[in-house]
Amino acid sequence: MYDHERQSIAFISLHLFNKGDKILMSKQRFNLISLHEAIELLDVSRSTFDRWRKQRQLPFTKIGKEILVDKHELEQWVRHHSSDRQRPAIQYKTLSTSILEQPTTISVGYQSRSAQTWTSLIMKELGWFEEELSNMISDRSMLVRWIDAANGPELVQGLIGGHIQFASLGDYPIALSFSLSQVLPAFRPLLLAFDGKTAQGQGISLVVRNDLHIRHASELANRTISTVAQSSAGDRLSKLIHSLGIQDTRILHKEQDDSMESIIRRKIAGSVIGEPYISLIQHLDIGKVLFQEELGEDFLTGIVVEENWADNNHAITIAYLKAHLRVHELVRKDPNRVAGLISRIKDIPAEVAASVISKVRWDSALYTKDLKTLSLLNPDYSSSTGGHFVSDSGIKYSPQYLHQAIKALKLPILGDGLLQGDWDRDQIY
Repeated sequence: MYDHERQSIAFISLHLFNKGDKILMSKQRFNLISLHEAIELLDVSRSTFDRWRKQRQLPFTKIGKEILVDKHELEQWVRHHSSDRQRPAIQYKTLSTSILEQPTTISVGYQSRSAQTWTSLIMKELGWFEEELSNMISDRSMLVRWIDAANGPELVQGLIGGHIQFASLGDYPIALSFSLSQVLPAFRPLLLAFDGKTAQGQGISLVVRNDLHIRHASELANRTISTVAQSSAGDRLSKLIHSLGIQDTRILHKEQDDSMESIIRRKIAGSVIGEPYISLIQHLDIGKVLFQEELGEDFLTGIVVEENWADNNHAITIAYLKAHLRVHELVRKDPNRVAGLISRIKDIPAEVAASVISKVRWDSALYTKDLKTLSLLNPDYSSSTGGHFVSDSGIKYSPQYLHQAIKALKLPILGDGLLQGDWDRDQIY
C-alpha cells in the first residue's frame, strides 16, 4: 500500500462519519450504503476504491449487479488501516516523509453538469491525477479533494478564498476571474490550459418548449427564459436578447437541472443552456433549439489556478496537466469507453453522451484566437466606450506548465508561445 494511501485512510478516519446521513431508510436498518456513497464518504476515486477492495480487503457486499457497503464494517476497516500510523518510522526514508505528517490537500473544482468540462470528472473517476502525483512526488503524502460545483462562479469564489487550487471553468467565469483580479490585487488568476472547445455557437443554445410555436424573435417578448447567473450561458442570453432587439423578456436565474425540470413542467418558455442538457431535451423530445445562428462565437472552457500557488507547487501543477492531457487523448481515441463512463456516472443514455463528446474539440492548446475570444467576454466594461475590452492583455496565461507536461508525456512539442491562426485539425492536445 502506498504511503500516501495509508495517510489518506488515516485522514479519512478523522472525517469519515461527519458527512451526514444520506442513506435511504430501507438501507439504514442494515447500515448499507451504495458504492457511490462509500466513495463519497472516503473522498477517493473509483480506481482507488477498487484497488483497496482487491489489495486491502475493503469490505463490500454484492447483491445482483449492485455493490453495497456496510457502514459499520467500513468504519472498522478505516480505523484498522489508519492504525498503520503507529508503525515504526524506520520504514520511511526520513521522518519528514512519514505518514505522521498531515497530507498536502489539493482541492480540484469541477462541474459535472457541464459537458465541456467533463475532463476533470473523467480524471477523478480514473484516478489519474492521484496516479501522476504518486509518480512525480514520492516524498510527500497527497490527498486530492474533488468538489463538484453547481456553476463556474462558485468555483471562482473558491479560487479567491484559496479553497480550490484547480478550477474547470467556462469562458465567461474565466473572464470574470480576471476582471475580479483588477479589484482584488492579491488574487492572481492564471490560465493553465484550455479544455473542451466548440466552434460557432455550438455547446450553448436557446431551447424552448415544443408546445410553443415561435416563428419570430419578437414572440419571445413577455416570455420567461432562464439561465445560470454570471455564466457563459447567461452571457450568451444577454447578447442574444440585445441582438434580437427584445425588450420585455423575463429572465430567471436557475441552475441547469432546475431549468430542464421547469421546461418539462412548462413553468418557463425556455432556457439558454449548455450540453448535455441541450441533447437530453432533444432526446426526450420536450424542446427545440432556436436562433442558433445568433450565438455564433466559439464556446471555450479551461483550467485556472492562482498564480502564486502554482509557482510554489510546480510539480503538482505539472502532474495535473499530465492527467488532463491523458484524459483528452483517451476521449479522442476511445470515445465509446468514455461515453459509457459518463453514462454510468451521470445516468444519461450512452448514445447521448457519445453524441455530446463527439461535438467537442478536446484540446488544451493555447491559441491567440482563443485568448481574443476570452477578452471579448471580459465583464469589465470601459466607461468611455461602453464596450468590452478587446485586448488579450487582461487574460494572463503561462504556456510553460503545459509545455512541460507535454514534454513529460513525450508528445509532439508545441512552439514557445501561443499558437497562431485557426485550430489545427491534426495537432490536438
